[in-house]
Amino acid sequence: MDNIYKKLEQDINSLSVEERNEILDKLRNEVDVIDRQLVHLFSKRTLHSVLIGRIKRSMGLPTYAPQREKDVAAKISSYVEEPLSKEAVLRIYERILDESRAIQREEATRESKIPASPQKAKISLKSLLNRKQYMAVIAFFILVLILLYNTFFTANYYPGNGPVRFEIDRGESLSKVAEKLYEMKIIPSKMNFKVAAFVYGAERKIRAARYKIPNGLSYLGLIELFISGNADFLQTITIKDGVPLTWIAAKLHYEAKVDSAEFMNAVSDKNLLDSLGIKAPSMEGYLLPARYNIFERSTPGEIIGIMYKSFNHYFNDSMRNRAKELGYNIHQVLTVASIVDGETNKKDEMPVIAGVYYNRLHTGMRLQADPTVQYLIPGGWRRLTYDDLNINSPYNTYKFAGLPPGPINNPGKNAIQAALYPQNNKYMFFVADGNGGHKFAESYQQHLGLVNQYRKWLKSQGK
Repeated sequence: MDNIYKKLEQDINSLSVEERNEILDKLRNEVDVIDRQLVHLFSKRTLHSVLIGRIKRSMGLPTYAPQREKDVAAKISSYVEEPLSKEAVLRIYERILDESRAIQREEATRESKIPASPQKAKISLKSLLNRKQYMAVIAFFILVLILLYNTFFTANYYPGNGPVRFEIDRGESLSKVAEKLYEMKIIPSKMNFKVAAFVYGAERKIRAARYKIPNGLSYLGLIELFISGNADFLQTITIKDGVPLTWIAAKLHYEAKVDSAEFMNAVSDKNLLDSLGIKAPSMEGYLLPARYNIFERSTPGEIIGIMYKSFNHYFNDSMRNRAKELGYNIHQVLTVASIVDGETNKKDEMPVIAGVYYNRLHTGMRLQADPTVQYLIPGGWRRLTYDDLNINSPYNTYKFAGLPPGPINNPGKNAIQAALYPQNNKYMFFVADGNGGHKFAESYQQHLGLVNQYRKWLKSQGK
């Protein structure tokens, strides 16, 4: 070909027609050879491009990389040789890159398997890496496997015998759980635990519950325990205003799997009452109605502690001083509040009714409060009979003057406020109005008139 190039550098017109035809045939043959080489190189380049696309997709990276194409263009520009211009070379490669991207997209869409065997594509990992690099890759993967094994499967031992009780509250973050596990020496590494949880996809699957963690549990075993293992779950228990201890015991039994008999024994346990400083026969009146987060199968002592702590937090020093101003102790105020809560559910009526009962106490009149008699009747609320009013019990305020020995239920905050801040009125009597409220009277004569109205209403209702 060098001879041909030299001849062409001379004046072409000086060559004979035969010589020019001969040169033309040779150049065309050479172009055919170069085209064959170009197609082979194009195919090889496209295969590399497809493999690069597969690797990117496996890593979650975008196939299209504008910066990479800019780098390719810059390199190509440095390879330019005459008679091609830089612009011409870039236009050619722009088309090559377009086609490469199109093939990558097509391959990604139909997940086709482009032949990549050593025989056809003549490409392998060994051809891409030298021996030193190849060994480094193998060593890296071995290291990763060792780290994963240590993170997921190695047993973690804490001091002492198991199992250890561990609690996860509602809304606790993964970092907080890891911190607690580390502080209790259940795990040696917070980071390993968080990595295991992340890889397992457990960040939002860990359940609020109380767990028993055996000794020697791996990170993976710990995650599985928190996600699907046996546990006592955290339950939200709502204690309504004005309910007695028996109702609370039943509620805890059905919603938190607490033994109701054990609970009832605990609320009357003298040692427990003395430890809390309560001078009363039971916890009746001292368990503040509210919403509580309680782990299933909690001990009665735990639950009583939670509820009584809530009561102490609510019944602050100013309320204690107010009770003294009224001339009553906390136990007596709670007793009045419980009777008020037993009489009405209407918040605006509570101070009025509290005023009535304080008026009766101050004049020496019997309270004659139906809820105190209801408290004596097994089986729940029902309409009282004359026989009921003759029950011989200090809780029967129809028979005995003054306050009963203690609260008849656990009053809510509204009733407690009413007992501390009663309405200053002259009412001595009240009767139901048939609409869920009451009508009040200062004299017995007025009261009898209201009672007759109520009886007429009952008759009109067929009751």
